[in-house]
Amino acid sequence: MFSLRALSSVVLGIAGTVAGCKSDPRSADAQTSSAATADSAGGGPAIVNVAANDFAFQAPDKIPAGVVTILLENHGKEVHQAQLVKLEDGKTVNDLAAAMKNHGPPPSWLKWMGGPNAVAPGQQVNASAVLAPGQYAYLCLIPSPDGTLHSAKGMVRPFQVTDASSTSSAELPASNHTIRLVDYTFEQSQPLTPGRQTILVENAGPQPHELVLVKLAPGKKVEDFGTWAMTGMKGPPPAMPVGGVVVLEKGGRGTFTADLQAGEYGLICFVPDAKDGKVHLAHGMMKNIKVG
Repeated sequence: MFSLRALSSVVLGIAGTVAGCKSDPRSADAQTSSAATADSAGGGPAIVNVAANDFAFQAPDKIPAGVVTILLENHGKEVHQAQLVKLEDGKTVNDLAAAMKNHGPPPSWLKWMGGPNAVAPGQQVNASAVLAPGQYAYLCLIPSPDGTLHSAKGMVRPFQVTDASSTSSAELPASNHTIRLVDYTFEQSQPLTPGRQTILVENAGPQPHELVLVKLAPGKKVEDFGTWAMTGMKGPPPAMPVGGVVVLEKGGRGTFTADLQAGEYGLICFVPDAKDGKVHLAHGMMKNIKVG
């Protein structure tokens, strides 16, 4: 069954794809001084700068409700992500920590809200989501090479979404491409083209899904990446992540922006299935696509 522990174990495949990337060359002092902020340009999304370190998030404690664009920059030596979760019914991060030890399905008070997917050291990714007032947390569910989840090493940070400000936007950024997540495939509104693209991701399936967009190495298919990720990650990775949205609830929506070059890409979902616990790629939720 789909559980927090199962979800945490399968994202190891994403972590391995960037294991050989170089760390951020900036000094520790420069990293520490890079404060996370939340700004809202009149009528646009609140821009939230989040720094991922080994192993903590630097992020604002409060952000306004509405559309939020998370700019996640990796200051660490390992790959990171920023899964957004909403904690309902008065629950706290202590309740979340207890739930992550549970082999059963996620509790009903935990809602998957998307967020920016895997980012290599020294790089930045982004994702936008619509957040209602309430209590939330950032999570990194990627494990270190020693198998310990980054969340268990401190990469869990609570934050509050406050009432919307007078300039808050209620609409996601305009997109020029839509990818629908269904059981078990990806449905594209149109082919992707080279350049800077803003992609709307919609979960139209009956259970949680994610989108990982990877650029394939020459001669490789997304199936090669899936096999490599799930069988020990031996040898050079067949693909590298270039963007995406972490887990979304049924009906959830989010956007991300990526600079795409012409070439062969793949779409893949690592979320465990609600029925049998197998990752969705094992059910065929992989797709080879061409850009340009």
